[in-house]
Amino acid sequence: MDVFLTEFIEYNPEGPRRRVRPGGVTAAMKSGPRSGRPRGRASRGPAARGGRIALAVLGLLLVASLGCSTVGERVHLSKGTKLYKAQKYEDAIQEFQKIFDFKKDSWHANYMIAISYLALYHPGSQHPKDLEYADKAVAAFERLMQLPAPDDATRDKVRSFYVNLLMQSDKLDKAIGFYEGLLQKEPNNLDFLATTAQLYAKKGDFAKAIEYYEKRADTDPTNKDAWYTIGVACWERSYKGGLTVSNAERSELVRKGLAAIDKALGIDPEYTSALAYANLLYREQAKVLLETGDAQAAGNAILKADEYQKKALAIINKNRGAPAPPKAGA
Repeated sequence: MDVFLTEFIEYNPEGPRRRVRPGGVTAAMKSGPRSGRPRGRASRGPAARGGRIALAVLGLLLVASLGCSTVGERVHLSKGTKLYKAQKYEDAIQEFQKIFDFKKDSWHANYMIAISYLALYHPGSQHPKDLEYADKAVAAFERLMQLPAPDDATRDKVRSFYVNLLMQSDKLDKAIGFYEGLLQKEPNNLDFLATTAQLYAKKGDFAKAIEYYEKRADTDPTNKDAWYTIGVACWERSYKGGLTVSNAERSELVRKGLAAIDKALGIDPEYTSALAYANLLYREQAKVLLETGDAQAAGNAILKADEYQKKALAIINKNRGAPAPPKAGA
Protein backbone atom coordinates (compact mmCIF):
# COMPACT_ATOMS: atom_id res chain seq x y z
CA MET A 1 0.00 0.00 0.00
CA ASP A 2 1.60 3.27 -1.13
CA VAL A 3 -0.62 5.63 0.80
CA PHE A 4 -1.00 5.62 4.58
CA LEU A 5 -4.43 4.68 5.88
CA THR A 6 -6.23 7.97 6.34
CA GLU A 7 -5.30 9.56 9.65
CA PHE A 8 -8.32 10.35 11.72
CA ILE A 9 -6.86 10.40 15.22
CA GLU A 10 -5.89 13.93 16.21
CA TYR A 11 -2.72 13.74 18.25
CA ASN A 12 -2.48 16.32 21.04
CA PRO A 13 0.95 16.23 22.75
CA GLU A 14 -0.39 18.22 25.68
CA GLY A 15 -2.58 15.39 26.88
CA PRO A 16 -5.84 13.56 26.41
CA ARG A 17 -8.33 16.26 27.31
CA ARG A 18 -8.88 17.48 23.76
CA ARG A 19 -7.95 14.30 21.92
CA VAL A 20 -10.47 13.11 19.36
CA ARG A 21 -10.77 9.36 19.23
CA PRO A 22 -11.65 7.58 15.98
CA GLY A 23 -15.22 7.32 17.30
CA GLY A 24 -15.41 11.12 17.34
CA VAL A 25 -15.67 11.63 21.12
CA THR A 26 -13.38 13.78 23.22
CA ALA A 27 -12.60 12.92 26.81
CA ALA A 28 -14.21 16.22 27.81
CA MET A 29 -17.54 15.03 26.42
CA LYS A 30 -17.81 12.23 28.97
CA SER A 31 -19.82 12.79 32.10
CA GLY A 32 -20.36 10.67 35.20
CA PRO A 33 -19.12 7.19 36.07
CA ARG A 34 -19.46 4.28 33.69
CA SER A 35 -22.01 1.67 34.74
CA GLY A 36 -21.94 -1.03 32.10
CA ARG A 37 -23.51 1.13 29.41
CA PRO A 38 -23.23 -0.22 25.84
CA ARG A 39 -20.05 0.68 24.04
CA GLY A 40 -21.59 1.26 20.63
CA ARG A 41 -23.48 3.85 18.69
CA ALA A 42 -25.83 4.88 21.48
CA SER A 43 -22.97 5.69 23.85
CA ARG A 44 -21.53 8.35 21.60
CA GLY A 45 -24.37 10.28 20.01
CA PRO A 46 -24.53 11.87 16.57
CA ALA A 47 -23.46 15.33 17.74
CA ALA A 48 -19.97 14.03 18.42
CA ARG A 49 -19.44 12.75 14.91
CA GLY A 50 -18.40 15.20 12.22
CA GLY A 51 -18.48 14.83 8.49
CA ARG A 52 -14.70 14.88 8.46
CA ILE A 53 -14.53 11.72 10.56
CA ALA A 54 -17.03 9.92 8.32
CA LEU A 55 -15.16 10.92 5.18
CA ALA A 56 -11.86 9.85 6.71
CA VAL A 57 -13.21 6.40 7.54
CA LEU A 58 -14.64 6.06 4.04
CA GLY A 59 -11.23 7.01 2.65
CA LEU A 60 -9.68 4.42 4.92
CA LEU A 61 -11.88 1.71 3.46
CA LEU A 62 -11.09 2.68 -0.14
CA VAL A 63 -7.34 3.06 0.37
CA ALA A 64 -6.93 -0.03 2.53
CA SER A 65 -8.88 -2.21 0.10
CA LEU A 66 -6.48 -1.33 -2.69
CA GLY A 67 -3.56 -2.64 -0.68
CA CYS A 68 -4.98 -6.02 0.31
CA SER A 69 -3.43 -9.05 -1.35
CA THR A 70 -6.28 -11.59 -1.10
CA VAL A 71 -9.99 -11.56 -1.82
CA GLY A 72 -10.72 -12.83 1.68
CA GLU A 73 -8.69 -10.04 3.21
CA ARG A 74 -10.57 -7.43 1.18
CA VAL A 75 -13.97 -8.90 2.07
CA HIS A 76 -13.39 -8.96 5.81
CA LEU A 77 -11.66 -5.59 5.79
CA SER A 78 -14.70 -4.13 4.02
CA LYS A 79 -17.15 -5.72 6.47
CA GLY A 80 -15.04 -4.74 9.46
CA THR A 81 -14.67 -1.15 8.32
CA LYS A 82 -18.45 -0.83 7.88
CA LEU A 83 -18.87 -2.03 11.47
CA TYR A 84 -16.17 0.41 12.54
CA LYS A 85 -18.00 3.27 10.83
CA ALA A 86 -21.16 2.22 12.70
CA GLN A 87 -19.10 2.41 15.92
CA LYS A 88 -19.59 -1.31 16.56
CA TYR A 89 -15.95 -1.63 17.44
CA GLU A 90 -15.98 -5.03 19.15
CA ASP A 91 -17.84 -6.56 16.21
CA ALA A 92 -15.39 -4.88 13.87
CA ILE A 93 -12.45 -6.42 15.74
CA GLN A 94 -13.95 -9.89 15.36
CA GLU A 95 -14.33 -9.30 11.62
CA PHE A 96 -10.77 -8.04 11.23
CA GLN A 97 -9.45 -11.06 13.15
CA LYS A 98 -10.98 -13.36 10.51
CA ILE A 99 -8.40 -11.98 8.07
CA PHE A 100 -5.74 -13.96 9.95
CA ASP A 101 -7.26 -17.15 8.50
CA PHE A 102 -6.07 -15.91 5.11
CA LYS A 103 -3.04 -13.84 6.04
CA LYS A 104 -1.58 -14.03 9.55
CA ASP A 105 0.77 -11.10 8.97
CA SER A 106 -1.80 -8.70 7.47
CA TRP A 107 -0.68 -5.17 8.26
CA HIS A 108 -4.15 -3.82 7.46
CA ALA A 109 -5.93 -6.18 9.86
CA ASN A 110 -3.50 -5.49 12.67
CA TYR A 111 -3.79 -1.75 12.13
CA MET A 112 -7.60 -1.77 12.16
CA ILE A 113 -7.68 -3.95 15.29
CA ALA A 114 -5.30 -1.54 17.05
CA ILE A 115 -7.31 1.57 16.26
CA SER A 116 -10.59 -0.21 17.07
CA TYR A 117 -9.34 -0.90 20.58
CA LEU A 118 -8.15 2.69 20.70
CA ALA A 119 -11.67 3.82 19.79
CA LEU A 120 -13.09 1.80 22.68
CA TYR A 121 -10.70 3.35 25.20
CA HIS A 122 -11.61 6.51 27.11
CA PRO A 123 -8.32 8.31 27.95
CA GLY A 124 -7.79 8.88 31.64
CA SER A 125 -10.57 6.54 32.75
CA GLN A 126 -9.84 3.97 35.47
CA HIS A 127 -12.93 1.91 34.64
CA PRO A 128 -11.94 -1.77 34.39
CA LYS A 129 -13.18 -1.99 30.79
CA ASP A 130 -11.13 1.02 29.78
CA LEU A 131 -8.04 -0.43 31.42
CA GLU A 132 -8.69 -3.64 29.50
CA TYR A 133 -9.13 -1.79 26.22
CA ALA A 134 -5.97 0.23 26.81
CA ASP A 135 -3.95 -2.95 27.42
CA LYS A 136 -5.40 -4.59 24.32
CA ALA A 137 -4.72 -1.50 22.22
CA VAL A 138 -1.10 -1.42 23.43
CA ALA A 139 -0.66 -5.11 22.62
CA ALA A 140 -2.24 -4.62 19.18
CA PHE A 141 0.04 -1.70 18.34
CA GLU A 142 3.06 -3.70 19.47
CA ARG A 143 2.08 -6.56 17.17
CA LEU A 144 1.54 -4.06 14.36
CA MET A 145 4.98 -2.53 14.81
CA GLN A 146 6.58 -5.95 14.37
CA LEU A 147 5.34 -5.90 10.76
CA PRO A 148 6.90 -3.86 7.94
CA ALA A 149 4.95 -0.61 7.53
CA PRO A 150 3.96 0.50 4.02
CA ASP A 151 6.40 3.43 4.25
CA ASP A 152 8.47 5.43 6.73
CA ALA A 153 5.82 8.11 7.23
CA THR A 154 3.25 5.45 8.15
CA ARG A 155 5.69 3.80 10.55
CA ASP A 156 6.36 7.11 12.29
CA LYS A 157 2.66 7.93 12.61
CA VAL A 158 1.90 4.52 14.10
CA ARG A 159 4.71 5.07 16.60
CA SER A 160 3.23 8.43 17.60
CA PHE A 161 -0.22 6.85 18.10
CA TYR A 162 1.35 4.12 20.23
CA VAL A 163 3.37 6.49 22.42
CA ASN A 164 0.42 8.85 22.81
CA LEU A 165 -1.68 5.90 23.99
CA LEU A 166 1.00 4.94 26.51
CA MET A 167 1.09 8.49 27.85
CA GLN A 168 -2.70 8.68 28.13
CA SER A 169 -2.90 5.33 29.93
CA ASP A 170 -0.14 6.18 32.45
CA LYS A 171 2.40 3.82 30.92
CA LEU A 172 5.30 6.28 30.81
CA ASP A 173 7.93 3.70 31.70
CA LYS A 174 6.85 1.59 28.73
CA ALA A 175 7.00 4.63 26.44
CA ILE A 176 10.48 5.50 27.71
CA GLY A 177 11.63 1.92 27.22
CA PHE A 178 10.30 1.96 23.67
CA TYR A 179 12.28 5.08 22.73
CA GLU A 180 15.41 3.94 24.52
CA GLY A 181 15.17 0.77 22.45
CA LEU A 182 14.99 2.86 19.27
CA LEU A 183 18.00 4.86 20.43
CA GLN A 184 20.06 1.69 20.78
CA LYS A 185 19.67 1.30 17.01
CA GLU A 186 19.89 5.03 16.17
CA PRO A 187 21.78 6.74 19.02
CA ASN A 188 22.03 10.08 17.19
CA ASN A 189 18.40 10.37 16.11
CA LEU A 190 17.42 13.86 17.23
CA ASP A 191 13.69 13.17 17.37
CA PHE A 192 14.21 10.08 19.54
CA LEU A 193 16.52 11.99 21.90
CA ALA A 194 14.07 14.89 22.25
CA THR A 195 11.06 12.63 22.80
CA THR A 196 12.88 10.54 25.40
CA ALA A 197 13.84 13.73 27.25
CA GLN A 198 10.22 14.93 27.17
CA LEU A 199 8.95 11.61 28.49
CA TYR A 200 11.40 11.68 31.39
CA ALA A 201 10.36 15.27 32.11
CA LYS A 202 6.69 14.23 32.14
CA LYS A 203 7.59 11.41 34.52
CA GLY A 204 9.28 13.92 36.82
CA ASP A 205 12.78 12.50 36.42
CA PHE A 206 14.62 15.77 35.85
CA ALA A 207 18.13 14.30 35.88
CA LYS A 208 17.36 11.85 33.06
CA ALA A 209 15.43 14.50 31.12
CA ILE A 210 18.45 16.83 31.21
CA GLU A 211 20.74 13.95 30.24
CA TYR A 212 18.79 13.39 27.04
CA TYR A 213 18.32 17.11 26.32
CA GLU A 214 22.10 17.50 26.57
CA LYS A 215 22.68 14.51 24.29
CA ARG A 216 20.37 16.11 21.75
CA ALA A 217 22.21 19.45 21.97
CA ASP A 218 25.64 17.81 21.74
CA THR A 219 24.50 15.85 18.69
CA ASP A 220 23.19 19.00 16.98
CA PRO A 221 25.38 21.76 18.48
CA THR A 222 24.39 24.48 16.00
CA ASN A 223 20.70 24.17 16.88
CA LYS A 224 19.90 27.13 19.13
CA ASP A 225 16.59 25.62 20.22
CA ALA A 226 18.33 22.53 21.59
CA TRP A 227 20.47 24.66 23.93
CA TYR A 228 17.57 26.94 24.77
CA THR A 229 15.49 23.92 25.84
CA ILE A 230 18.12 22.98 28.41
CA GLY A 231 17.96 26.48 29.87
CA VAL A 232 14.18 26.33 30.08
CA ALA A 233 14.26 22.91 31.76
CA CYS A 234 16.78 24.12 34.36
CA TRP A 235 14.69 27.20 35.16
CA GLU A 236 11.51 25.12 35.48
CA ARG A 237 13.17 22.74 37.91
CA SER A 238 14.58 25.61 39.99
CA TYR A 239 11.47 27.82 39.97
CA LYS A 240 8.73 25.20 40.19
CA GLY A 241 10.65 22.95 42.55
CA GLY A 242 10.33 25.54 45.31
CA LEU A 243 11.42 24.30 48.73
CA THR A 244 12.18 20.82 47.36
CA VAL A 245 15.25 22.28 45.59
CA SER A 246 18.27 22.87 47.81
CA ASN A 247 20.51 25.89 47.41
CA ALA A 248 23.27 23.64 46.09
CA GLU A 249 20.99 22.13 43.45
CA ARG A 250 19.54 25.52 42.50
CA SER A 251 23.03 26.95 42.10
CA GLU A 252 23.99 24.08 39.78
CA LEU A 253 20.75 24.47 37.81
CA VAL A 254 21.44 28.16 37.26
CA ARG A 255 25.01 27.45 36.19
CA LYS A 256 23.98 24.75 33.71
CA GLY A 257 21.01 26.73 32.44
CA LEU A 258 22.97 29.93 31.84
CA ALA A 259 25.73 27.99 30.09
CA ALA A 260 23.17 26.51 27.69
CA ILE A 261 21.48 29.87 27.14
CA ASP A 262 24.86 31.42 26.37
CA LYS A 263 25.38 28.82 23.64
CA ALA A 264 21.95 29.59 22.17
CA LEU A 265 22.76 33.32 22.17
CA GLY A 266 26.13 32.60 20.62
CA ILE A 267 24.24 31.17 17.65
CA ASP A 268 21.61 33.93 17.60
CA PRO A 269 22.39 37.01 19.73
CA GLU A 270 18.86 38.34 19.16
CA TYR A 271 17.10 35.18 20.26
CA THR A 272 14.54 36.92 22.46
CA SER A 273 13.23 33.76 24.14
CA ALA A 274 16.74 32.88 25.26
CA LEU A 275 17.29 36.43 26.53
CA ALA A 276 14.06 36.16 28.53
CA TYR A 277 15.19 32.95 30.20
CA ALA A 278 18.61 34.39 30.97
CA ASN A 279 16.68 37.06 32.86
CA LEU A 280 14.71 34.41 34.75
CA LEU A 281 17.77 32.31 35.56
CA TYR A 282 19.64 35.29 37.01
CA ARG A 283 16.64 35.90 39.27
CA GLU A 284 16.93 32.29 40.47
CA GLN A 285 20.61 32.95 41.11
CA ALA A 286 19.66 35.93 43.26
CA LYS A 287 17.52 33.62 45.42
CA VAL A 288 20.53 31.44 46.17
CA LEU A 289 22.74 34.41 46.98
CA LEU A 290 20.17 35.92 49.32
CA GLU A 291 19.80 32.58 51.11
CA THR A 292 23.55 32.45 51.67
CA GLY A 293 23.58 36.03 52.96
CA ASP A 294 25.37 37.67 50.05
CA ALA A 295 22.97 40.58 49.42
CA GLN A 296 25.41 42.53 47.26
CA ALA A 297 25.95 39.62 44.84
CA ALA A 298 22.20 39.03 44.80
CA GLY A 299 21.68 42.66 43.83
CA ASN A 300 24.20 42.27 41.01
CA ALA A 301 22.32 39.20 39.78
CA ILE A 302 19.08 41.21 39.69
CA LEU A 303 20.84 43.96 37.71
CA LYS A 304 22.06 41.32 35.26
CA ALA A 305 18.51 39.95 34.98
CA ASP A 306 17.18 43.44 34.26
CA GLU A 307 19.84 43.89 31.58
CA TYR A 308 18.72 40.77 29.71
CA GLN A 309 15.07 41.70 30.13
CA LYS A 310 15.63 45.17 28.65
CA LYS A 311 17.61 43.74 25.76
CA ALA A 312 14.84 41.28 24.92
CA LEU A 313 12.19 44.01 25.04
CA ALA A 314 14.31 46.33 22.88
CA ILE A 315 14.64 43.64 20.19
CA ILE A 316 10.92 42.88 20.34
CA ASN A 317 10.03 46.56 19.97
CA LYS A 318 12.53 46.99 17.16
CA ASN A 319 11.04 44.06 15.26
CA ARG A 320 7.53 45.36 15.76
CA GLY A 321 8.47 48.68 14.26
CA ALA A 322 10.38 47.20 11.36
CA PRO A 323 8.75 47.75 7.94
CA ALA A 324 7.24 44.73 6.29
CA PRO A 325 9.46 43.13 3.64
CA PRO A 326 8.54 44.10 0.07
CA LYS A 327 6.35 41.72 -1.85
CA ALA A 328 7.96 39.62 -4.53
CA GLY A 329 7.96 41.42 -7.86
CA ALA A 330 7.11 44.77 -6.32
